[in-house]
Amino acid sequence: MLAIDRFILLIRDLRRNERGMALPTAIFAMVATLGMGSAAVLSSVNVQQGSHRDSDSKSAIADADAGASIALLRLNRYASALTTSNPCLWVNSGGSLALTKASADGWCPEVKGTVGSSSYAYRTSPASASGMMTVVATGSDGVVSRRVAVGYKTTTVGSALANEGMIGLDDLQVDNVADVRVGVGTNGNVNVGNNASICGNVRHGVGKGDTWGNNSVQCQGYGVTEGNVSLPPVSSFIPTNIATSNSNYRLVTCTKTTLPRAPAGCQEDTYTGGWGTNSPWNSTTRTLDTSNNSTITLSGGDYFICKMILGNNSHFVMGSQATVRIFFDTPENCGLGSIAKQMDLGNDADVTATDYNPTLDNFEMPGFYMMGSPTIQTRLEFSNNSGTNEFVLYAPQTEILIKNNATYKGVIAGKKVHFEKATFDQDDGFEPPPIGGATIFERQSFVECTGSTGSPPNANC
Repeated sequence: MLAIDRFILLIRDLRRNERGMALPTAIFAMVATLGMGSAAVLSSVNVQQGSHRDSDSKSAIADADAGASIALLRLNRYASALTTSNPCLWVNSGGSLALTKASADGWCPEVKGTVGSSSYAYRTSPASASGMMTVVATGSDGVVSRRVAVGYKTTTVGSALANEGMIGLDDLQVDNVADVRVGVGTNGNVNVGNNASICGNVRHGVGKGDTWGNNSVQCQGYGVTEGNVSLPPVSSFIPTNIATSNSNYRLVTCTKTTLPRAPAGCQEDTYTGGWGTNSPWNSTTRTLDTSNNSTITLSGGDYFICKMILGNNSHFVMGSQATVRIFFDTPENCGLGSIAKQMDLGNDADVTATDYNPTLDNFEMPGFYMMGSPTIQTRLEFSNNSGTNEFVLYAPQTEILIKNNATYKGVIAGKKVHFEKATFDQDDGFEPPPIGGATIFERQSFVECTGSTGSPPNANC
């Protein structure tokens, strides 16, 4: 019994004494803490991996879209060169664009490129008889690839201008009591403010918007739509021999004024500012610069210049029965730097056409076509304070600023357009010129391909 009593006492002592539990308790606590910490670390790693993959995925879709846009740019620039036997553009081993035949599967060869640290690849289908075509582009970033199919349809430059009299390709701003009475559009944002009004339909770019403020209004009966249009560069329709075959000779000051005058054709255009020391034409810089209070009347055909400046209260007139087109060379070829103004109208200067008469259905007006540059920022500015101007202005790579009270009729299309304190409209019956009838492609559809690649390239799209 004594042994049993001692055993019971020992058990009771162990129940009262917890000194032996400290170590296992600490071990259990440490294991639990490590478990919780590991879970947090694994969760953080998973989140970072997911965030990184999400970023790569967004970048990949952007790269695919960039590839499709580059394909569109190239197609619009060289559309007139494509033929039924060579309906494709591709990049040869020297890195230059070249015409080629379609591959065995009926699609054009693959073209690859990079956007920053990411890459893209695209294939195009040759345009169908109805002018439809598809670009399938793949963008890759890190380990993520995404694929899109974009549908395009052919149109012409003239038809691109038929529905909108004012286009700012990247941005359009109408403000400061401006009065616009035509349809307007941009692939970017439309900003209307400071008591401005637009009596026409408004189009902003896909995913962009329009803002109206400070008593600005859109006239009743018109609406706002979303969509993008393409404006091809002037180089796609400028006469190929413009550098050697043009009407510039008509602006040259005669060295012999008695008949027959020399050089041939000199001073066939008229100028009231005097042809001597005030000659308006500099053949070296190809600059047309009129003095204040003068009038220059052009009656030739196509001119090829670098810069045009109209002095205060001077007048540019297109002569009777003439069709005048002035093509502005690139700023690089003209030796001009960034932010150079290739066209500048002073106070009270204007541009008119002798035969322009809407009541007789005569809408002939001079055309200004500016090649601009994708790398050098170019501008033109009209600072008129009064008067009426009649012209077609097509400058898809040039920023346009028009301001101060004058009235404008015709077409205005530029990279960016800022129109303020002026009026713009088109008389009934006016139709924009075909501008050479150049063929361009416009985006019609956009879908992401969710399945695996296959044959044809747009499988699972």
